[in-house]
Amino acid sequence: MFEIPAVHAAMLVGAVGAVVPMWRAHGTDCRVRIAHGAMAVSMVAMMIPGVPAGIHLLEGAVLIALAVFVTGETMHRRTAVPCAVDLTAMGVLLLLAPTSAPAPAPAASAPVPSHHHGGAGISTGWLPLVVLVCWALLTLHLFRSTPRRERRSGVRTAAAGSALMILGMAPMAV
Repeated sequence: MFEIPAVHAAMLVGAVGAVVPMWRAHGTDCRVRIAHGAMAVSMVAMMIPGVPAGIHLLEGAVLIALAVFVTGETMHRRTAVPCAVDLTAMGVLLLLAPTSAPAPAPAASAPVPSHHHGGAGISTGWLPLVVLVCWALLTLHLFRSTPRRERRSGVRTAAAGSALMILGMAPMAV
């Protein structure tokens, strides 16, 4: 999807962020572990050169479907809800990602478009950045709204993983 080394490094950080909550998976359901594994695979797939651009539309749809799957987890809501937020935000960003290779540079007299087209063929403009900021704010809210005595139950680890995934998905919004 992207060929810049700094972008690859950010996406690698995001893939690590997707795996971080699995390190303390003893208090989570299998659904949450499956979802985090899918996010990690999605982040790694974005770094593979030559992958058809349309595959990211499929990845986005699968991640959103997994968000619905994870919300069915009732025993571990403190880790399932942040996971569903991560899945939804990452899925939406993938759906909004450009699907075609960059167009050749326009002629000097041609107007330069101020937006890009998302994966679904819609004009996205600032929407990916808005999704990224809302994702960060919602992650912070979920962490801060958890009582201090309950933060040891994987909530801190989930928040750290979310922060790393947000950093990894930042190139998608820029």
